[in-house]
Formats: sequence, structure tokens, C-alpha cells
Amino acid sequence: MITFAGGEIDTDTLYHENMHQWWGDHVSEASYNLTFFKEGMATFAEFLFAARTAQAKAGGPGTPAGRRAFQRSLVKQFNGIYANKGGFWTAAPSNPTPFGLFSGSATYSRPGAAYIVLRQILGPGNFTGALRQIQRRYGGRAITEAQLEAVFHRWLPSRSVACGSRLGQFFREWFDTAYQPGGGANRPQITGPGLAGAGFYTEGCTR
Repeated sequence: MITFAGGEIDTDTLYHENMHQWWGDHVSEASYNLTFFKEGMATFAEFLFAARTAQAKAGGPGTPAGRRAFQRSLVKQFNGIYANKGGFWTAAPSNPTPFGLFSGSATYSRPGAAYIVLRQILGPGNFTGALRQIQRRYGGRAITEAQLEAVFHRWLPSRSVACGSRLGQFFREWFDTAYQPGGGANRPQITGPGLAGAGFYTEGCTR
């Protein structure tokens, strides 16, 4: 059950905490170093709320304009995060420090942005299918990083060796690598179609 001090909360935080009922509660992390798995998804929920708000203003989910606004909002969220410099990329999400576990970009914004990339790589339908499969298979249990990544691998539009290798590289860059300060080349280089960065341009791998 979600509780809020004073009984009041902003809508972004409500979406974030509500997502934890599935990502963190129903499917939990196998170890503390997977905190990014649930906090990234809860941060992604905030991005979805912003996208849904933009969609409603543009005409609603049933309209072409609304769907375009939804997509533009997610792209804007990602591009803003990807532009970060300084020390933003210096901690690997899967190797957190105790003092930064619930306060750093490696736990929240970086994995939240990675989920946007996964949605672009797999396509919205496959991405949703992967999330549902995780909930069905690991509901009431804990999940490891390898198990999490394996589900996304199974939902790649093309499951060739080359595409699987490319997705494995994506996970290493976004979840497992600590970079030197500065941004630019010192950050994950694999992104997704329509997003800032190099993209996922292996022939036939994306939707």
C-alpha cells in the first residue's frame, strides 16, 4: 500500500510510486545492485505521465495528433537526459554506491531513459509485451539482471546473432558501464530510432 506523508502528493510522484506496485513489489530485485531496475521503471512512469498529458492536449490517444504528441514527449524527455554532461554518467547503475543508491542519476534518470530506448528499439507493442511477460513469469518473485535482459532479447523484432549482440552491447553501456566525466563520447553510444545519439543501426534489428 502506498502512503504519503500529510496525505498529499504531486501527480508525478503518484505515477512513480504507483508503478512500484508492479516494479519493486510484484516483481522485486534479486539484489540491492538492481535497485535501478525498479526505480528506472518508476521514473519511466513519470515520463509516460508527461507524454499522456501532451497527448490529451493534442487531441487524445485516439487521434494521430495525440499519438504524435505522445511520441514527441518521450523523445524530448530522452534527448534532455542524454544531453547531460559533468558527472551524470560516471556511476554504473548496476554497481551503485551506498550513498548514491536512492539519490543519483544512475538509479533514476539513466535507467529511465534506457527504457525509452528499449521502447524505440523493440517498438511499443513488443516493449509492452516484454513488460507483461516479466510480470507473468516473475510475479511474486525476484528477478536478476540477466533474467531481465533475457526477456527483452526475446522481444527483439529480429533475433539474429548480430541483433542479439547489439542489444547486449546496449545493456552493457546503459546498465553496467561507468564513464569518465564530460558526456559526449563518455556516455552510452547506442540509442534508438528517432532519438539523439548513434541509434541502433544494425540491419533489420529494429521494428
